[in-house]
Amino acid sequence: MQRRLRILLYVLGVVVFVAVAVKGLFAVTGTSEFCVSCHTMKSRYRNWSHSAHRNWAGCSDCHVPQGDVVNKLAAKTRDGINHVYAYTFDKIPDPIRLKPRSQKTVMNNCVRCHEQLVEKISMEGRKCWDCHRGTPHGY
Repeated sequence: MQRRLRILLYVLGVVVFVAVAVKGLFAVTGTSEFCVSCHTMKSRYRNWSHSAHRNWAGCSDCHVPQGDVVNKLAAKTRDGINHVYAYTFDKIPDPIRLKPRSQKTVMNNCVRCHEQLVEKISMEGRKCWDCHRGTPHGY
């Protein structure tokens, strides 16, 4: 009986540790300052920091799915691995462009925040940045 209790307490401790670690990683990697720590993002960060979006939305608010924690964690993990690979092996594209999956995420987040503004606009076949090219990375 005592062995089962030790195993149960061990498993519980591991679960708590992982939960705290994931929450901490979310907090650190969710800041715009963390995103700009990669030198390739400095101009985009500088432009964003002079835009109106800086008051309400950071990098993760636009570039990470906001629906549920599972999709958010999966996207942050996938993108983080891709970013580390690109940075480590000097495979950073110039200019940096959103992949189709990332375009969908950004579009969903634009509409989520600006729902009342776009509710009467047909978004079929259109992307927000077709008209708002520099937003939020521009002036």
